[in-house]
Amino acid sequence: MSSPMMPDVEGLWMREEQAPDLTAHRASDRRGGSFLRYHPRRLAERMVPLIDADTMEKVADASVAVARTAHQLRQRPVAILHATLLRSESISSSWVEGLRETPRNIMVAQLRERDPGLAGHQFDRLRTASSILANLNSVRDGVELLRAPWTHDAIHAIHRTIAPAVHDDGYRVQDVQIGGSSKLTASYAAPPAAEVPWLMDDLLTYANVSPDAPLVKSAIIHAQFETVHPYEDGNGRAGRVLVHGYLARAGVLDHGVLPLSVVLRRDVDEYVRRLMAYRHASDDDRPGAVAQFVDYFADCLVDSCEETDRVMAESEEVRADWADRVSGYRSDSAVHRALPVVADQPVLTARYLASALGVSTVTGRRVVDQLLDAGIVEPSGGRFNRSEVYQASALLRMMDRLVPGIQPTALPRPRPVRPDEAGS
Repeated sequence: MSSPMMPDVEGLWMREEQAPDLTAHRASDRRGGSFLRYHPRRLAERMVPLIDADTMEKVADASVAVARTAHQLRQRPVAILHATLLRSESISSSWVEGLRETPRNIMVAQLRERDPGLAGHQFDRLRTASSILANLNSVRDGVELLRAPWTHDAIHAIHRTIAPAVHDDGYRVQDVQIGGSSKLTASYAAPPAAEVPWLMDDLLTYANVSPDAPLVKSAIIHAQFETVHPYEDGNGRAGRVLVHGYLARAGVLDHGVLPLSVVLRRDVDEYVRRLMAYRHASDDDRPGAVAQFVDYFADCLVDSCEETDRVMAESEEVRADWADRVSGYRSDSAVHRALPVVADQPVLTARYLASALGVSTVTGRRVVDQLLDAGIVEPSGGRFNRSEVYQASALLRMMDRLVPGIQPTALPRPRPVRPDEAGS
């Protein structure tokens, strides 16, 4: 993420010295000098008294929007919808952190995990896709994990899924900064590692016992987590999982996730600016700093609800189209049971489909042929052209817009005309 310059203020921003490093590449690091490090305050049990009436009115409006969306998701347990929302959030959350890959490759990485028989050079070079897939798993699993009272172990489990290469079974034991080659040129120097355990104790206490409104709590939990920056890497993605986890625990959103990161991705600079503004310089500045982030977060949640409406509409179009395409098959045909599998895994092989359906390989192959005839899946092109890998292009196309600059997947071919429809 790009970041604003470190503010030239004192107070909770404490000035420290960095010794000269004669081996450094940058002149500023060779000279040494001073920098500002932030030392967050503990969270009050109730943070709402710090927030002005206008902001709380926006929170109330956002609460109504989220409740409406939650009701709609509860009434629509459609595999396409819930899988697309989860993938949209995970891909966009990774995009915010600079991890960008095509949705097809992300789904191929997921297929490679689920189909041990998949092999070949064409399935190499999926490291970024695998990292984004780890974020998808962390959102899905983290929401369930955080329905219970929050613990340090739960937070570690979420981070371990996101960033296994840097997770060390605990919080960081060294200093971290955002941007720059050192703290002198960083946009943000996080609190010392020695302060992280008590700051995270405080955050978990707030999450578990504060009576603040759920949307206020989710905003403050996220901003405080990003301010503490308790890990060496993966803090942004983990912090956004906490939002979804808290909304689920509070019963605000008990089915699915909001595509919050889709909204944040639209203006990453503003997102970072608002997080920096949360890091107030003095106790007198605290009400304004907290209120401005809660205000911003409420707007983002409303925008997320509007984005969910769009995904609902697209998902319903695909669901209805698929139902029409397989309507000519008997109701007990395996092709009908295959549709939720395709919704969850839109890039697949006959071998994987057979395993997911619990049928023989021969039957799995026959079902793939039926899906091909119906125009629900088609052979994957490009480097997977000879791999007997198939894709549901309608679902990939829904996700393609989350990665600006890529060529959208072509529209599926029109539904074939059935013999009983000919001449009508």
